[in-house]
Amino acid sequence: MFDWSLDPRSMLALLCLFTAFAFWNNDLLFFTFAIMAVCTRLVRPSI
Repeated sequence: MFDWSLDPRSMLALLCLFTAFAFWNNDLLFFTFAIMAVCTRLVRPSI
């Protein structure tokens, strides 16, 4: 779908971010997915 050279974690973070904005009128879902996007991007992989 996207032809960007992003690693899987960046793609997952973007997906969570876009999902968060899809639920912008539902506070709980918005903050859940927004926090998931931030955590996915900030947390370093253990491998």
